[in-house]
Amino acid sequence: MPSRQLTVDEIVGVLKRSSVPTILVEGDDDMMIYRWMAERIGIYNVDPLPCGGRTALLEVYKRRTEFSRLQTAFVADQDMWLFTAIPPEYADIVWTEGYSIENDLYAGANLEVLLDRDEASEHTQVLKSLIEWFAFEVEEYRRGNEARVSTHPNEIVPPGTTNISPQFIAERGYRQPDHTTIAEIEEQYKLKLRGKTLFQLLVRYLSASSRKEKYSFYTLYKKAFKILEPHVYMERLVKKIEYVLKNS
Repeated sequence: MPSRQLTVDEIVGVLKRSSVPTILVEGDDDMMIYRWMAERIGIYNVDPLPCGGRTALLEVYKRRTEFSRLQTAFVADQDMWLFTAIPPEYADIVWTEGYSIENDLYAGANLEVLLDRDEASEHTQVLKSLIEWFAFEVEEYRRGNEARVSTHPNEIVPPGTTNISPQFIAERGYRQPDHTTIAEIEEQYKLKLRGKTLFQLLVRYLSASSRKEKYSFYTLYKKAFKILEPHVYMERLVKKIEYVLKNS
C-alpha cells in the first residue's frame, strides 16, 4: 500500500492504468477485513484500495466512467445514513448492513460470550449507557446538528463506572434522548451502535491487566471473521462484492 493517502485524481489515475479487479473502500483502518474478504471471494489478485474516507470514495465513484473497463466494487459504511436514508445516486455502492464494517463483523459473531459472568454483568450496564448516549447523537444528527460519534467509551462512561460521566454530560451538552430513539438502537445495537465503540468497550474488559486470557482488536476481528463461521453479514458483503465485480 502507498505510504501516503492518494488524492482522488491519483486514485482515478491508478484505476485507469490497472487491470486488477479492485475493491474500493473508505480507509486503511478496515483493510485487513477487506483483505480477508478478497481471500473469501477467491479472487486472489483482487486489490482492496483505500480512498481516504467516505467523501473521497464517493468522489471516485462519481468518476467511475473514466475507468469503466476495470472490474470494480465500491464498498462503504452507512454511518449516520443508517438513521435517515442512502441517497439514490449511490444505490450501486455495496453498503454495510449496519452502521459500519465493524458492526457487520460484530453482529455476525457472538463475541460477548468471551466475557466472564462479572464482566458480562457490568458490560451490559455500560452498554445501556452507551446506547442512550448514541441515541442522543442520532437525534442531534436528525436535527441537522453535529453528531460526535467517535468519542471513546471511556470518556463517556469511565472505567469502574456504569453511568454517563457528569463531566461528559456538561461538556457535550448531553440530554436524555427520546425513549423511542433509545429503543430503535437497543433493539439492534450490534448493527446500530457504532461498531468501533462496541469493539472498544469489549476490549476494555477482554484486555484488562487482571485477565489471564487477553484479546486485542486484531484477535477479536480475526476470531469474528475467520473462526466464528458461518458469518451471515460478512457472507452477505462477500456475495454482493463478488456479484458487482463479476458484472462490472
